[in-house]
Amino acid sequence: MELDNVTRPVGQAQPLSDEDKRFLRELVETNRTEHHGRLSYMDIMFDLEHHYGNSLPGPVLGEVARLLGTSPAQLNGFVTFYTMLSTEPRGRHVVRVCTSGPCHVTGAPSIVAELKRLLGVELGETTSDGMFTLEASSCLGICGVSPALMIDDDAYGNLTPEDLPRILDAKSAGGAQ
Repeated sequence: MELDNVTRPVGQAQPLSDEDKRFLRELVETNRTEHHGRLSYMDIMFDLEHHYGNSLPGPVLGEVARLLGTSPAQLNGFVTFYTMLSTEPRGRHVVRVCTSGPCHVTGAPSIVAELKRLLGVELGETTSDGMFTLEASSCLGICGVSPALMIDDDAYGNLTPEDLPRILDAKSAGGAQ
């Protein structure tokens, strides 16, 4: 199934449209087929976040839980366990800064401080234009190039505070770097 690359506005929970229900049913069935009868909750959640603008609205999770044959509470437990998933609205781009040990000792605090200054937000907040949400991550799995961050699916390593304006500008313009 091809995702349409169009994000949906987030905010107030609204009942699901027939189009949403059809999309969710197709997404779950496509996932089941691609995984030979088994389901990958993580793949489904990432596809949903992409489709619904970097968050997982409650009505969507409720319908997906029904389609998966699980309870909404169990699915919500899965979603809230993983910091890369969110039920809260986020910006168009999610900036995740690794704050684990290796990144911390190689400069993550200065990266976080500079991102806060450049974006004008604290960790967990979204810029006023809705472009970026700044988050801390316990590990991105790229310790060999610490300090590191990810913006959406793009990873950046061996960072200095001076690298950040170029990276943010490119991302704002639609590029990876």
